Amino acid sequence: MNKRNRLLLSIWITALSLLLSGCWDNVELNKTSLITGAALEPGSDGKLRLTIETMIADQLEGNKDTVPAVIQSIEGNTLAELITRFNESIDRTLLISHIGVFIVDERLARHGLADLLDPLQRTRYIREDVLVLISKDVPAAQLLKVLYPRGTLTSSKITAQVKSYRLSWGGIPESRLFDISEALLTEGRELALGAISLKGTFKEANTLQSIKSVTPKASIVIAGAGVFSEDKLLGFLSLEESRMLALARNQVKGTMVSIPSYDNTAIRLYHIKTALQAEMENGELVLRLNLEGDGIVASVDESIRLTSIAGYEQLEKLSAKYLEQQMGATIKSVQKRFGVDVFGFGEQMYRKQYAQFMPISGSWNERFARTPVTVKAKIKLYRSELKTNHIRNEGIGP
Repeated sequence: MNKRNRLLLSIWITALSLLLSGCWDNVELNKTSLITGAALEPGSDGKLRLTIETMIADQLEGNKDTVPAVIQSIEGNTLAELITRFNESIDRTLLISHIGVFIVDERLARHGLADLLDPLQRTRYIREDVLVLISKDVPAAQLLKVLYPRGTLTSSKITAQVKSYRLSWGGIPESRLFDISEALLTEGRELALGAISLKGTFKEANTLQSIKSVTPKASIVIAGAGVFSEDKLLGFLSLEESRMLALARNQVKGTMVSIPSYDNTAIRLYHIKTALQAEMENGELVLRLNLEGDGIVASVDESIRLTSIAGYEQLEKLSAKYLEQQMGATIKSVQKRFGVDVFGFGEQMYRKQYAQFMPISGSWNERFARTPVTVKAKIKLYRSELKTNHIRNEGIGP
């Protein structure tokens, strides 16, 4: 073999050996634990207490007599410290990239989120679609310890529950890590995050016996939304107020509207679009909210006949009036109780009326709180569901 061929062979061997090498940060899967959920709450002596849920993968589809996850807690000074110290009690390398939900205790949220969540926003291992929720009236760690009868991970149950609730009803705002960063950087709109709580008794909710009953001892429920001023929690909106907030933000895919003035009358709405307007007119701030949507009749009072156009027009007016009342009441409640703009009127003014917004940007929340909002709704109904009228015996026959 001549000198040239020996050189080419050496190059090929070197290149192939590089392809056979592993990743510099390679870790064997059987030596790792996936963190699927985390909860942050106050600890002792001014410290933070972090509770994590780590998956036991082989139990998810296997033996139902064992729990699908392990819950452990540790206390420290910062979230960054806590994440790296957990191997004091866990034997495997922890992977934080699969966290699905991060629950912040209400007591911590009232003092501010920015510093607490800074490690999550900095690290490249956390995805920005992580669900961040506020625990209401219950310690955050307890929510991770409530077992679910289906045997799935608590964090997975919460994530699926929030997603399906948003799709079917729309009663919770978008609450991802990305949404926190966006709200803190946005002019004219304050932060609002989804809230969850506990229904029932926690005392036996974290035992296997609790999920072997047809009536679980406790269950995790969606509890509306938390309203913030900058990054500090002020209080909570009810489920209905949270739905109106989500409607104002164009975050509702579909929902159901029951009309209280008529028994058993409900409209299923789709394709809902809301437009916010804020501008100065004759030196005064003017705020408007216009809502449009279309849908179908889900149920109807017997007095309303759907065999004519007049019946549909009557339902359109009733549903539009109901939405105007509910949206108006929610806006007034937020203005009176919290005095901050979580709807985004200021954001729209910043985008479309920049020259008008900047002189009042420093006092925007104060101006918003004392300015009435005009709400207009327009609903278009295209059809009923399977049946048009009530099923009744018309008395035909002998």
